[in-house]
Amino acid sequence: MKEGNQSVNSQINDIFTFIDAHREEYIKELIDFISIESTASQKNEREKARVFIEKQLQKTGLPSHRLKVNKGNDLLTSEKQGLKQKTVLFYNHYDIVEAGDPTKWASGKPFALTKKGDFLYGRGVSDNKGPLLSRIQAIRAILSVTGTLPVTIKYLFEGDEESGSPSMMDYVENHPALFREACKADICFWENGRRQGNGGPWARYGVRGNCSFDISVKTATNDVHGRMGSIVPSASWRLIWALASLQSPDGKIKIKGFYDNIETPTEYELKILRDFPYDEEFEKEKLGLAHFVNHVSGLELKKQMYFTPTMSICGLESGQMYIKPRGIVPHDAHARLSCYLVANQDPNRIATLLQEHFKKLGLSDIKVDYLDGTFPVKTSMEIPETACLEKAALLAYNKPLVKEITQLGAGPAIALRRVIPDLKIIGIGPGNTNSNHHSPNENLKVDDYIRSMKFIVAFLYEYSNQSLKEDDLH
Repeated sequence: MKEGNQSVNSQINDIFTFIDAHREEYIKELIDFISIESTASQKNEREKARVFIEKQLQKTGLPSHRLKVNKGNDLLTSEKQGLKQKTVLFYNHYDIVEAGDPTKWASGKPFALTKKGDFLYGRGVSDNKGPLLSRIQAIRAILSVTGTLPVTIKYLFEGDEESGSPSMMDYVENHPALFREACKADICFWENGRRQGNGGPWARYGVRGNCSFDISVKTATNDVHGRMGSIVPSASWRLIWALASLQSPDGKIKIKGFYDNIETPTEYELKILRDFPYDEEFEKEKLGLAHFVNHVSGLELKKQMYFTPTMSICGLESGQMYIKPRGIVPHDAHARLSCYLVANQDPNRIATLLQEHFKKLGLSDIKVDYLDGTFPVKTSMEIPETACLEKAALLAYNKPLVKEITQLGAGPAIALRRVIPDLKIIGIGPGNTNSNHHSPNENLKVDDYIRSMKFIVAFLYEYSNQSLKEDDLH
């Protein structure tokens, strides 16, 4: 081993030791962060979250800046120069979803971080406050031990991700130059990653897109008695016919053009899928399923998961069944439709195709309200940074890196690509495959939280020593 490498490894080990020694301090800070109920309905709490983050940055020796947005929550940015002319951007969000019924939580207190065994439970601990805070704490550990950073780091934190990031998208549209300057980097680590059991960390090379719609129909001015069903048109039947036209029993979406432009997996991606860990039997047992859609398994199951877009009916409403039994013909009916998109799909085009689909079937009375949409973003796995991640995984976890084609959830990564088209976007972080995002008992494993910091540290040093094989942005 070269002397320079020995010196770098010694620094990394010293930082790892520092992180282990400050474990309790890091968890205490996370407890404080989780106690802030920064949901969409709590404006003051989201301001508390911003102040908390600013204090954490200040404690780390980093500046903080607020980018004012229209009708939303401020973006927070920060930057610290490193020794090498490479820049790593960390994106996270400080808003969280509602806790839901507290009785569904084991602790009964979703905003009081609770430790049970090896796990921490609390709303936002994985999505996305834990990953956010761990990334500041990792940089603090480096600066505390060495006083300098191996590469330049930047942070971008937003407060409206769970609402579709409208304020950030608006800022990108109206201030593209300022946003680009704040986020200009060689690589971006997206909000979170995963780990399965005690395996290696996952690196997720993309973010899926999505689009959602409210579908509704109104056939009369009011409900009428069920005896009139032979002559008064039913809104509920109209909606059922409309929804049934969208997807066949085998799961194929029947909207003409829906699958246009979708990429087929490359041979390299198929190899990644074959190696990708997915415990089918465990997942079926957990969900109470006899089989998956179309009885798929093995490689075909993984291909369907990662390269096939989805369309789900998320909710239905007609006739006010929750009031009491009534023999009526409903005059209005509503449904919420959600699609998760894969590379090259355009949510705006999907919205147009959906409306055209209903018109062609003579269902022009079906009203389609386009709620929001994000474009999918894909990053190649065959980039130099992958080697750095692989080395960092061995250093931090003593396990090989697990490469995931993309995260299955959507996010506003397109905001970054619009101003930095060649930005590499990869998700890493302390999440686990059963973190229960948006559900009761959201959780993180303590060991994953600590190791995720070490993973960042190891990557930054490996990255600083790697000669870029392509032009950087500086």
